[in-house]
Amino acid sequence: MKIVQTEVFAIRAPRKEQVRAGTGTHSVSASEFGIVRLETDDGYEGLGEISITYPRIGFSLCHAARRLLGPQIEGMDPLALPQVLAAIDNALKGELSAPYLRAAFEMALLDLAGRYYGVPVYQFLGGRAREAVPLAWGIYQKAPEEMAADAANAVAAGFKAIKLKVGRALEEDVAAVRAVAQAVGGELPLRLDANMSWRSVPEAVNAIGALAAEAKIAWIEQPLGRDNTAGMRMLRQRSPVPIMADESVQSLGDAYRVAREEAADVFNVYVVEAGGLLAASQIFALARALDIPCILGSQAEMGLGTAAAAHLGVAVADLPYPCETFGPLRYAADIVVPSPRIEQGLLHVPEGPGLGVELDRETLREWLVEE
Repeated sequence: MKIVQTEVFAIRAPRKEQVRAGTGTHSVSASEFGIVRLETDDGYEGLGEISITYPRIGFSLCHAARRLLGPQIEGMDPLALPQVLAAIDNALKGELSAPYLRAAFEMALLDLAGRYYGVPVYQFLGGRAREAVPLAWGIYQKAPEEMAADAANAVAAGFKAIKLKVGRALEEDVAAVRAVAQAVGGELPLRLDANMSWRSVPEAVNAIGALAAEAKIAWIEQPLGRDNTAGMRMLRQRSPVPIMADESVQSLGDAYRVAREEAADVFNVYVVEAGGLLAASQIFALARALDIPCILGSQAEMGLGTAAAAHLGVAVADLPYPCETFGPLRYAADIVVPSPRIEQGLLHVPEGPGLGVELDRETLREWLVEE
């Protein structure tokens, strides 16, 4: 069996609300993502998703996938996963955005293999450890009363935890945390994501102290810059609440360095940032060996990327906290059918071989962007 065709579709998926975070970046009202479709000479296909919110380089990655990676793997056996991934890694060597492309192609290869063997992708990841993935709900920066209403609605819908984006002026963050804590009850710890907004350890210590005075805090996510692991370690020693690493643990090597420097209490692991399902599962395994809990994070992937995350989420050995892989709920429509089922704060893995989803051709035509 050989790969005979690689299709890459650049899409613009309108979001229900704009993304506003604490990174100083512009708001995003639509996701500029991509869909990878592989086809073999035997008629099998595999689907993958290129997902990246910041920086907004999704269309550039689609061009690279089509022009650079497609020709590299056409003619190869898609079931020879190590060889195909090695060809992709060789083509992308040194490229900072390589993990997002690698993840999309690996997703498509695993989907194709699952269809060929007639098994769900989670069987390639160790088998099924749980029925569904518990979810937290994330809230972007807006007026405190709007954030409070969103949080109350999420709890009523069955979500198991609440995450807030912080990193604005401290008085705005304090007002938002206070409003949300009052809306959901003081016993539900809140996750606060600073997205690298604080410039120094003293600034972070001051902000964390003020926010912790308003509510129970589960953890502070990525308070300092990605490479400032020394500062993260110092902050962890001074913080009254746990510190989560997000941008600092994109790869397995990152996870090793953060763990070695004792710079975080919890890891937020992304399939697309790690370079694929297999790489993300390796981070989970390393963290488990070191007694560092992990959750699955999200780039607001659509149904295809979320289906992949669901397969990993039901397969990892330890998943002590609710994850944040609720991306399809950010959109009015989905790019796949069936869209992964999210009910009562649980993400259910799609049934069927491979990832268990198919392209929604009508939505694809509507969102397609000609490059």
